[in-house]
Amino acid sequence: MNWIFILITFVFYISAYFFNKRSKKKFNELKENEHSKFINFARNNWKEFRIDSKDIVVINFDTKIDKNSDAYYLIKEDETFYDYINKNPNGEELIDLSRTKILLQYKQDGKVVKKFSSIVDYDKTVVEFKIRLQDYVSVYLNNYSEDEYFVDLVFLKEEIDFSKFQK
Repeated sequence: MNWIFILITFVFYISAYFFNKRSKKKFNELKENEHSKFINFARNNWKEFRIDSKDIVVINFDTKIDKNSDAYYLIKEDETFYDYINKNPNGEELIDLSRTKILLQYKQDGKVVKKFSSIVDYDKTVVEFKIRLQDYVSVYLNNYSEDEYFVDLVFLKEEIDFSKFQK
C-alpha cells in the first residue's frame, strides 16, 4: 500500500513539472507575440528618433535576483526536476544577473533635446559592441504623450553577421 502512495506522488510531481514547463513556454510565447505586436505598432505609428552611437552611454548594472521570485523567468534557464521539487517560494536564493543600463541623448544642433534610458539583461561588453556595430539606436516617441517612448533594442537578440567583417 505504501509503494502505491509513493508511485502516485511521483507521477503527480512529474506531471506537475511538465505542466509547469509547458505553461511557462506558452506564457513566454504569448508574451513574445504581444511584444512583437507592440514593436510593430510603435514602429508604424510613433515618431522615430535615431540616436548615434556616440551619444549613447552604456553602464554596467549587474544585480542580484531571487531565484524563487516571479522575475526569475528573465534568465530562461532550464531547471532540473530536482530543482523544481526543492524550490521554496518562501526562501531566498540570490543569483547574479548581468544587466546593462543604456542612456541615450537625442541631440539637435549640438544641444541635448531629449534623454532616454533602458535596462536590458545582457552583458555590458556585448551591448556596447552591438550598438557600435549598429551605429545607431532607434527610439520611438508616442505622438500624444511625451513620457511614453520605446527604445528599439531588438538587434541585441540577433546574431552578429560576421560576413560584414570579411574582405
